[in-house]
Amino acid sequence: MSAEAKLAEEDIAWVKSYAKQVCDTFEGIFSGAKDRFKDGPRLLERFKAAIEDVLKNGRGKFRAVDEAHNELCIAAAILQNPNPKFSVLEYEPPLAGCSKSIDFRAKTADGITLFVDVKTIKPTPKDRWEQFEKALKEGWFPDNVKLIFSKEWLGGELWHNTFAARSRMLEYTLEFEQKIADGNLQAEQTFFVLMLCGEGFYWHEDELEDFVSFYFTGAHRSDDPFAKAETKYIGEKKLKLARTISRFACMRRPQGDAHKKRLNWNVQPPRDPSYQ
Repeated sequence: MSAEAKLAEEDIAWVKSYAKQVCDTFEGIFSGAKDRFKDGPRLLERFKAAIEDVLKNGRGKFRAVDEAHNELCIAAAILQNPNPKFSVLEYEPPLAGCSKSIDFRAKTADGITLFVDVKTIKPTPKDRWEQFEKALKEGWFPDNVKLIFSKEWLGGELWHNTFAARSRMLEYTLEFEQKIADGNLQAEQTFFVLMLCGEGFYWHEDELEDFVSFYFTGAHRSDDPFAKAETKYIGEKKLKLARTISRFACMRRPQGDAHKKRLNWNVQPPRDPSYQ
């Protein structure tokens, strides 16, 4: 490990304390539900391995910790869901005809099956001020939408976060739809949820609301800042949305917090201001 990547003693102590808190929390939850969730130890081992990678190679490896921790939170939320109560939860179950995995499959006693794919959206920090200026010049945004960033106040970084997060929403949606198709998973009483996780800094739930509106209606809202750019991209790449995802969900958990701050299992389009 390079000198730049090496963790200071206080950082090592913090990482270990944080890891212990997380492991203690979820070991307790999974132990109490081991009859329904046999994959709890495997999911915890993934988190522990990611922590060891950070201790060995530095904070640059923390993304995998965040991803594993978010999966722990979603597994716990599914197990603790009162209605419906799931009798079986599986982590990365094998899917016939599909080489990729979906994170969770849950089943109820009366035959409901729920697939939940968990993705963490945390853009790599970049200053993309030139791209923002290009977007303004080329008219990427609807005429009635104004995006205001200041170059002196991290404008390039904030623009990149917003643009990259919206791009990931489309990317992960298409990826999930492909898994559903490859696994021939559509069936009665089978539902599909794309769970998008973030810290509440790089992107916000209202940005997902705009994408959800487009996904379910097939048309962008007039006040969606990415309406023109996304339409153009989908057309140029000849992409087609199958719209087989049942719901989009959103979890907010700041890095280092053991527990989620907010979880919305059914993100809805923005409320039309004309009805307020």
